[in-house]
Order: sequence, then C-alpha cells, then structure tokens
Amino acid sequence: MELNKKRYRDLDTYYKLKYNKKIIKLPLDGGFTCPNRDGSLSFCGCIYCSDDGAGEWTHKSAGDIKKQIALQKDLLSKKGRQEGYIAYFQNFTNTYGDIESMREMFYTAINQPDIVGLSIATRADCLPDDVLDLLKELNQETDLTVELGMQTVNANTLEFINRGYDHKVFDQGVDKLHKLGIKTIAHIIIGLPNENEKDYLNNIDYINKKNICGIK
Repeated sequence: MELNKKRYRDLDTYYKLKYNKKIIKLPLDGGFTCPNRDGSLSFCGCIYCSDDGAGEWTHKSAGDIKKQIALQKDLLSKKGRQEGYIAYFQNFTNTYGDIESMREMFYTAINQPDIVGLSIATRADCLPDDVLDLLKELNQETDLTVELGMQTVNANTLEFINRGYDHKVFDQGVDKLHKLGIKTIAHIIIGLPNENEKDYLNNIDYINKKNICGIK
C-alpha cells in the first residue's frame, strides 16, 4: 500500500500503515541537560546544537509533562481527523540524570490518552545499565524508539564538532539497544564542514550494515 509517492518509506507512512490513522509526535521538554553542557565532558556543547538543545518546538513553560502533552495536542491536532500521538522527549539528553525522575516522566507520558508510543532522543554515551533496564521495561509497555545522535562516521569531523565521544561508542550504543530489541533511529547531518559525498555514502553504508530502523 502506497500512501506517499516517495522513493523511501517516510515516518508518516510507516505510522499510518501501522495504526491506520495519523500519528503525531508531540515534542516534550523533560528538563534534562547534557554531559556536553554541564561540564562532565564540556561546557560548550556540540557546535551544531542550539541553546535549547534542539528543543525549539517544545513548551516547557506550559508546565509538567501532562500539561505539555495537552498543549501540543491543541497545537498540532486537526479537528475531525482520527489521530494518535507519540510522546517525544526531544531536547538535550533524555537518558541523562536521575533514573527515577526519568521513569516517572516516561510513564506519565505513555499513560496519557491516545499516546501510542514513546520516542526518546539521547546520546550513545548515556546508556548505563539502569537506563537500559528502564528502556527494556518501557519497550514491553509501549511502541518505543530511541534516537541516537550519530551525525557522521568521520572521526575528524566528530572531533571538530565537539560531540564528546567517538564512533566506536555510538556503535556500542546501537548494539546495546539492538540486543534489547529496541528500535533505533540515527540522527545524521548532511553538509558538515569539510565533508563530501563520500562521507554521506559512508554514513549510509554504516546505517544499512547495522540494520538501524530509520534516519533523521
């Protein structure tokens, strides 16, 4: 069944086929920080990351997670359309911090009406055992995806952009999630300084080799 005339399966089509309705990702701010911002690795952050940690579409000012979900539904829903929602913890590093606070927020999100899944954006170097245990648990409760910041496989570029960990750590993070049967999305960036088509093809070769679920 073809819904969108594209040469690839986009996320909208994937969810429409899976749930037989429109699925909307609701960007949420869990109040997390990042080891590349709080001084654990650096105070500077990755050079491509904004002051809001890529959370320009979140609304922390709305209040707690329940209130943020309600607001995002109002903003993104279309009257009369059958919809479901993914709770998307988007900005900064959403597996970095107190594990019980994570548990409370993630479960609060997936227990809201019409939430069919959970998407968590994080870093591959922020997957300690207690976080993996929680993700394994969540994967049994909801449609879970974890988004990891790959950006590129080029070692020189990774050092230049100040990501704070090398590609081997990313690869290990992917393996940890795959071992638990968790769907993994890789964030890549096209057009980083000094990169060219060969670098982009190397990124895609790696993604295909690792059987990563999707790219962003």
